[in-house]
Amino acid sequence: MSRRNPLGSSWTMRRRIIIATLLWCGGMVTYLSILGRPIQLSETAVNGLLLLMASVIGSYVFGAVWDDKGSLTNIGGQMGGMGGGISTEVYQARTVVPPEMPTGPAMPPPPGEQP
Repeated sequence: MSRRNPLGSSWTMRRRIIIATLLWCGGMVTYLSILGRPIQLSETAVNGLLLLMASVIGSYVFGAVWDDKGSLTNIGGQMGGMGGGISTEVYQARTVVPPEMPTGPAMPPPPGEQP
């Protein structure tokens, strides 16, 4: 009996949800554009549906890139220095000191009030 990898089919389920969401949004936008009444509520609903479609597509692309990068990092650690793996960067701590502050008044006195 083979064991199913619960993470192996996660993209299949994600794609089904994404495709169903995009089809539902597309159907609602089409319905509201063709058969909907010309009121402000229909326009607002169409704008919301279009934003939902854009966010689903953006999240899908971002999630795929993130997932691919994570799997490449895991694979690279096992490849023995073949360009993958976790890259570490070391930053030196540095204290920024402002330059010497000028002494005296912040502004020169007006021309008529010279001492």
